[in-house]
Amino acid sequence: MLQHALDEARRAWPKVDLPDEEFVDHLAARVRPDEDLVALLPQLKIADLYLACAAERRRPAAVTAFEETFIRRVGQFVRGIDRETCFVADVTQALRIKLFVGSHGDGKLSRYSGRGALESWVRAVAIRTAYDLRRTEEYKRREEDCALDMIAGSDDPELDLLWQRYNDEFRAALEDGLAGLPERDRTLLRLYLVEQLPAMQIGKLYRVHETTVLRWIAQARETVVQRVRAGLLRTLRLSSGEFDELLAMLRSRLDVSVRRLLDTQP
Repeated sequence: MLQHALDEARRAWPKVDLPDEEFVDHLAARVRPDEDLVALLPQLKIADLYLACAAERRRPAAVTAFEETFIRRVGQFVRGIDRETCFVADVTQALRIKLFVGSHGDGKLSRYSGRGALESWVRAVAIRTAYDLRRTEEYKRREEDCALDMIAGSDDPELDLLWQRYNDEFRAALEDGLAGLPERDRTLLRLYLVEQLPAMQIGKLYRVHETTVLRWIAQARETVVQRVRAGLLRTLRLSSGEFDELLAMLRSRLDVSVRRLLDTQP
């Protein structure tokens, strides 16, 4: 019976790699003292539990599947509360933190019992998150932020003019640069820049020292810079001096630009 459950889970999520012993331990932890695991198995949503277990343990394929199957549908889940793009983006970000990080590194996803469909469970958590967000100190929609002024003004009017002229190209290059990052790097930048979690707390999530987290973030930043640089070189016709000035400004304002862009994406 247990082997049949394992086979069922793997058929549902063939790309997800989770050792048998980890999933069996996960199943056993969901059995109350007065219950028998084998007798309970037919009542559990095994495939859903398998995905939740692997995603909570940050298995890359599981996180990707969870994002594509549930997180991307947050807009559908909360449309009865507010359809605005910025509101959905805020709920999505808050939901990720609630599910995967929690307040002390104990994400809520670890509490999913498998006794109901995972989709219904995620929808319920998303709706509660949306209502919680609406109740926070007169929540204001941030449509102006969504308009995305990518770079704040500098002390050089000519440089500001260049940025205004090429803002669309810069945004496209930055979007491509972020899209090309590994999933872990995007998550790190979101946690550190958007959610403003301390490196120490992020380190607990990944089970590494905070200095390792800071090194990863620095590497992710540099990767974004180099990808944006390559993108702009393909699209802009500037003198070497102008381009160097723009690149220097990019480096100095990178965190602001990345935060604003990630803040508008689900």
